[in-house]
Amino acid sequence: MEQDYISKEEIEGRLKRLRGELNKGGWEAAIVVQNVDLFYFSGTMQNAVLFVPVEGEEILMVRKYMERAQRESAVDRVIPLNSWKEIPLLIEEFHGSIPERIGIELDVLPAKAYLRLQEIFSGVEIGDSSPLIMGIRAIKSPYEVDLIKRAGEIGKIVYAEVPKVLKEGMTEIELAGILGEVAMRHGHQNYLRMRAFNYEAFSWHILSGYTGGVLSYIDAPMGGVGLSPAFPVGASLKPIRAHEPILIDFGTCYRGYQSDETRMFCLGKLPKRFKDAYLATRQIEKEVVALTRPGIPCHELFQKGWEVAKRLGYEECFMGPPDHKTRFIGHGIGLEIDEYPFIAQGHGYPLEEGMTFALEPKMVFPAEGAVGIENTYFVGEEGAERLTPAPTELMEV
Repeated sequence: MEQDYISKEEIEGRLKRLRGELNKGGWEAAIVVQNVDLFYFSGTMQNAVLFVPVEGEEILMVRKYMERAQRESAVDRVIPLNSWKEIPLLIEEFHGSIPERIGIELDVLPAKAYLRLQEIFSGVEIGDSSPLIMGIRAIKSPYEVDLIKRAGEIGKIVYAEVPKVLKEGMTEIELAGILGEVAMRHGHQNYLRMRAFNYEAFSWHILSGYTGGVLSYIDAPMGGVGLSPAFPVGASLKPIRAHEPILIDFGTCYRGYQSDETRMFCLGKLPKRFKDAYLATRQIEKEVVALTRPGIPCHELFQKGWEVAKRLGYEECFMGPPDHKTRFIGHGIGLEIDEYPFIAQGHGYPLEEGMTFALEPKMVFPAEGAVGIENTYFVGEEGAERLTPAPTELMEV
């Protein structure tokens, strides 16, 4: 069976950047526990804790499964860990001393785990290393960009399947199941990862007709009905009908790396009102992408999107119904679907070469439907490169 372990060179480059950021922040070390960060810096997602000192060798302490972690990880020192109580003892044994200032991902660490760390690291200052970790992860290496591209290629296959299987009367969730099976056949891992608390990501977000105008708890222009109050988002048991907008927001993931995209379909002719709104989202995307380059503040791209929406007469329905609009038009993407950068209000930091983000201008018509476009982009030296190659034209089946 084919395996794709992250190279030692790739991991060492990431650890070098982490040490540099820790040093600039006045930290002596970081402890990495969140599974995605652990994978990023060690190459394995086994049950483990990674200790990264500014000076000295990193230590990967593994609870389960030791043999697999040793195979997968590019870290040299991989040792067994029976309980968190042993962490300070192992650091002292293999590193020589306990650092006085340690960073950890406080944005996602459960309070119980934080209190436990405070107890076992008595007298040590524990601070939040998550901002610097997310800053490091925002800049993608060529290896990472290639995997996002390969995820985008799976998305192209998925969207090409829609006209072959779409028929009147099938439910949204039935179509979602078919497309999910197609994607997994080509290496899609199905489960998408998000960092935000109480948020869950999934591959299929299929909204037809009025379900496109249904809001839910997620920070998105529309939520969909979902299957029940226990899963109140995305595809539902609603049958798909002719002449209604069918919005398919399908995220794909290849070997941990995600791409995100949205395409529009209709059984028969789509009414002019929706078709014109869809063309408006395409124009918004075009003008925002034209401005995309290293150095431009993210909020300027956000403002540009809104300027175009207003100019085209879609201010009322752009990015959600009145009084329920999202404060972003794009989000960073990689190992998680909510990474930096955010093309959003209040995000004044500049785009940097190597960043990847999904741009998703959408229009919502309450009780009627939704239309929109979404593509994943790479920020190169000269501007934006689209990583999701599926055709973007409205498909009337």
